[in-house]
Amino acid sequence: MDIDGLAEALDAFVPEIMDHCGTPGLSIAVGVGTEVVLTRAYGHADLATGRPMTTDTIGPTGSDAKAYTGVAVLQLVERGLIGLDDPIDKHLPIVNPHGPRPITLRDLLTHRSGLGINLGNFDRVPPPPLEEHLRRVFAAGRSDAYGGALTPFWAGPVGAAYQYSNVGIAVVGRLVELLNPEGVSFSEYVREHVFAPLGMSSSVFPRAQHPDFVPAELLARRSTGYATLPGLRLPLPQLYAGDYPAGSALSTPSDHARFVLALLGGGGGVLSAGTARQMITAQAPGGTLTGPSQDTSIGFVFNVFDGSGGSGGFGHPYIGHGGEYPWGWSHFTRGWTEDRIALVIAANQLDLGDFGTSDRPSHAAARLVAEIVTTWVHGADPRRRHAQDGLSYLAGLLTGDRLTTRLGITIRPTPDELAGIAEGAVVAPGIPWDARAFSEAAGQVRMTDHPLRDNAELVRRELPAHELELLKRQLGVPGLGAFWQGEGVRRGV
Repeated sequence: MDIDGLAEALDAFVPEIMDHCGTPGLSIAVGVGTEVVLTRAYGHADLATGRPMTTDTIGPTGSDAKAYTGVAVLQLVERGLIGLDDPIDKHLPIVNPHGPRPITLRDLLTHRSGLGINLGNFDRVPPPPLEEHLRRVFAAGRSDAYGGALTPFWAGPVGAAYQYSNVGIAVVGRLVELLNPEGVSFSEYVREHVFAPLGMSSSVFPRAQHPDFVPAELLARRSTGYATLPGLRLPLPQLYAGDYPAGSALSTPSDHARFVLALLGGGGGVLSAGTARQMITAQAPGGTLTGPSQDTSIGFVFNVFDGSGGSGGFGHPYIGHGGEYPWGWSHFTRGWTEDRIALVIAANQLDLGDFGTSDRPSHAAARLVAEIVTTWVHGADPRRRHAQDGLSYLAGLLTGDRLTTRLGITIRPTPDELAGIAEGAVVAPGIPWDARAFSEAAGQVRMTDHPLRDNAELVRRELPAHELELLKRQLGVPGLGAFWQGEGVRRGV
């Protein structure tokens, strides 16, 4: 695999993606086999001082930290200190009032305990110790979002459905504290038994991202987070997660990539091969923050995709997760299980738009970068095919389609007509315009016996999926039909 070609593609596309999404800074790590083979950083870790984002910049992982908690408790399972199907009420007085059976560790790791969706129980001050925090949360018996008005604390019976729960993973963290033979805190256990064996020297999983809990050297390397809206970047006050085993870790993309590679490679010394395999293979139906989804499975913490289509691609199964830390950071993880390739992306941006949507800018930046790496994983060249004229070329393809195949018209516009359109175009400032590329693309579209298939083949030949996706967003047509991404060809249409 040509790692230099991937690096060249990232250097070409990522600054453009960041500009489009309003992302202040972004850091990337790609691992293959057992090694991190490529790191890149772009933009700024702090806009006020001009401090650049570097590959050593530390940022909150948000919910990507749940996998650390999962590994920690699975180590205790391997040591016979708790069973995956043991009722947790033997250790903690937690009972789902809807029944029909006790909650098990397996239920917590697959988000099927019956606990409803919650946002992490954040506050403006660092939380109390985990035991006290959870006692308060379960005594109150209500979700945090909008004071409990958005979702129920207990959403249904144990095992009935996927419900993403930060409280549930905080309970897992408390089990790690209670059951580890050393009698150390959750944070100390993860440091000694997960981070240290994997050489994750830039990672810490504190109770709070605060000088009282994070070494000064690491805290000094943390990026400044920005809450964003179009045209706005707001440095909001620091918040602290009460459910901290669900998402308060700090790390670098390189460190997190080493962690993912360890799981893809059979445990990497922190888990046995069998347990690592369970963690990254489907254990139950999964879902998203908004609820269950038929298209997603869950291993232990990780979402599992079979590679049957979509951005994962045929024959390339992968695991994934992501994270947010309010209000200013986003994190993205993907690991291709058979290829043994890990991708981690960190950005100091969290968009203030609609809750939980993967299309908002802070998510879209990482997803657009992930498409570049996905193309490379699939063995194709991810470098740009239309260096300066991509927008003009796609506008031409759209125009050619609208003048012919969309309406079933067989008469194609003449070269003179296309030249007249291109020369008469009124183009907004800052939009690159190439009349030649526009006319060439528009002239390539024609009515055939199979216009949908042939149009899709034309687009796929000229514009790789990741380049097409960025161009569609820049032109304001992100919902362009699936046939333009080749879905029709793959279905044999």
